[in-house]
Amino acid sequence: MLSPYSPFYCAHCIHCRLPQTHCVCSKIEHIELPFNINLCCHSKEWQRNDNSGQWALLSSEQVHRIKWHRKPELITPTLSMSDLTVETGHYLLFPAVDAEDIQDVFNHTTQSPTQPITQLWVIDGTWQEAQKMLRQSPWLKSMPKVQIQATNEQPLKSQFQLRRNQQGLCTLEAIATAVAHQSPLAAQTLEKNFHLFQNTLLSLLR
Repeated sequence: MLSPYSPFYCAHCIHCRLPQTHCVCSKIEHIELPFNINLCCHSKEWQRNDNSGQWALLSSEQVHRIKWHRKPELITPTLSMSDLTVETGHYLLFPAVDAEDIQDVFNHTTQSPTQPITQLWVIDGTWQEAQKMLRQSPWLKSMPKVQIQATNEQPLKSQFQLRRNQQGLCTLEAIATAVAHQSPLAAQTLEKNFHLFQNTLLSLLR
């Protein structure tokens, strides 16, 4: 980010992180989600104005965000490992080999008993960052994992245009897709907010 003393600096909104002249806070639609979302954010993403995790945070009070550290005791606020490993309903959204299809968890169609999702954890970072965060975090690895499977009705094609070499869905798109099965209205609202933020940023680049 530019220094406030730079001649090219302009004041930005502290919430949507867009220039004050293009602040979209009054246009954001707020929605109730079917479960809580916990964003585990890479430090490089924390202040970026094109971080779609921040857009999700502004879209619902049920979205919470922490700055990732491989040691949970160094995360502020400190995470309780007993809560993460003992409480049921915590799932990590990640396309791993051992991940269940999230719709199977919703529909209880798997042979193994599954608990309903109450806390969905989402790694907020690039694909390379996300892989590193999972690899270095036993507390993340220990969570049961769910993944979003592409279907004919729901192909997994990202509309995120702000970054080169985008792999898979961005954070807000992934959250919208994850909640769509239980709350189509919430998914539609999140998608509207996604386009609001992205289109505003794209207009600034023209």
